[in-house]
Amino acid sequence: MTWARNVEQENSTGHEWAEAVNATGNGFSVVGHTNSRRPGVQQAWVLQFDKAPPPLWERTYGGGEPGTGTLGRAIVAAPGGGLIVAGEEQLAVGRFRGWLLVLSPEGDVLWERTPGHVGVNGLNAIAVLEDGSPVAGGVQDGAGWVVRLDSRGNRLWDVALPQVEHVTALVALPAQRIAVLGTSETSTVGLGISRLLFLESDGRATAEKRLPTEGQGELNALASLPDGGLIAAGRLSHSNSMDKHLWVVRMDSRGEILWEYSSSQLDAGRAIAVFPDGGVAVGGYSWKDFLVDREATVWRFSADGRLLWQRSYGGAGDDMGYGIARLADESLVVVGMTSSQGAGKTDLWTFGLSPEGQPLWEASFGSP
Repeated sequence: MTWARNVEQENSTGHEWAEAVNATGNGFSVVGHTNSRRPGVQQAWVLQFDKAPPPLWERTYGGGEPGTGTLGRAIVAAPGGGLIVAGEEQLAVGRFRGWLLVLSPEGDVLWERTPGHVGVNGLNAIAVLEDGSPVAGGVQDGAGWVVRLDSRGNRLWDVALPQVEHVTALVALPAQRIAVLGTSETSTVGLGISRLLFLESDGRATAEKRLPTEGQGELNALASLPDGGLIAAGRLSHSNSMDKHLWVVRMDSRGEILWEYSSSQLDAGRAIAVFPDGGVAVGGYSWKDFLVDREATVWRFSADGRLLWQRSYGGAGDDMGYGIARLADESLVVVGMTSSQGAGKTDLWTFGLSPEGQPLWEASFGSP
């Protein structure tokens, strides 16, 4: 088993990745993971920035013996300052559970919770309701899962959503309601379908929409708009094709589709930033020639669905955009992964853009 040990050793360090970004005041916070601080151990990694690098502070969280650790999947601002991180804790090979972490504005741990049980389980979406209670979504026991806690970390309720195999995104609605996006009928060779569910304040599902109405498509990101509507982004397969293309869906407050956009290239939407006029920027990635490597891509849409501009970013290697946020000055920040630069095999990557998509700054963070 010499070759297996070599592969394990090769991948035990040098990999950093950003999963999500959240605008916080005049700056932004980033969550991801690293296996370089403690080789062989995955740790959640949070970085807090002003308007641009270097970070004001950065810290890692969790992690024990090799083969265990924590992964940060989503981040949101906590009421009154601070941050809430959602992800998963790995206890052993193939044994995971949901993980929630609340931090002070300086990155100190205020409380930490693992609200579910052990399995192939985890959390990958987080939002805060009007009353300040956090609600998170992910997967538990092969079904979509949503859990709501109070501001002190006490569990109020959790519900299984058998309509979907896992929750991909959720947003807070008025009156403590929640819009939940999930995926079902997933496959290793093609796309499944997405379902949009509306939950009442006690977790009861009261409405459901299939997306797309025909064919196959998976939506990974969901955001609320200034007029109370919703917008989602992901990937769509066109008729009689296995190719996957950017897919953006604009809906009203009930989930009725107002407009859709799909590209002709091989690409995917991973995150959404909303502008005050109802326009959005979608962050994701596009495949380069020969489908070997990817490049980070941002698409800017008007409120009525017109594509205003599209730009790609990165170098000669594999580069992906995973999160996007609009800052107070209307600029954009994108986070993800790069293998085109930096010290490690893959580095956490972030860059800033003007509202028109022009690069403002760029930085990568990692270890060899």
